[in-house]
Amino acid sequence: MSFFWLVLLAVIVVILIYVAVHRLLINRATLMLKNQAQSVTDQAVNDCLTQLTGHSFSLSSEIVADVWGKGVLAFEFHFTPAQYHLTHDQFSRDDLEKKLTEYAKQNQIQSFEKSSTVFKVTDWWTYENVLHIDVAYVLNEATREYIADLRRLDQHDQKSRK
Repeated sequence: MSFFWLVLLAVIVVILIYVAVHRLLINRATLMLKNQAQSVTDQAVNDCLTQLTGHSFSLSSEIVADVWGKGVLAFEFHFTPAQYHLTHDQFSRDDLEKKLTEYAKQNQIQSFEKSSTVFKVTDWWTYENVLHIDVAYVLNEATREYIADLRRLDQHDQKSRK
């Protein structure tokens, strides 16, 4: 009877080790994807802002909160336009999104399942004279779903205002 418990304990330990190693490998792969996507997005946004404004940018992004789910490749950039002697009418959300689309085509940047959108400006707001820009890099299903969720929220918000 004690042999049975020993075998059962060994099986449980092996399963726990397998789950731990599997989780570690998945988390590492996700982290590597995020780091690569963040680097590509940082370069794209900096180049596009430089083209739009004529000022040299070297912004570093921060990952948008994981509340939207693991694997969402959305990054927040923020800067003070006055630091670059920019006014709010010198460039817009639409201008940046168009430049990002051109940038993706010129640099042959891949998207998820040949999505028509590679980079999507998902949010744009100013708080205490700091411009915050959220940009999603559509490289996986989670990010595509994130953008769809934001679109639905925006449509719901517009309907509720009427």
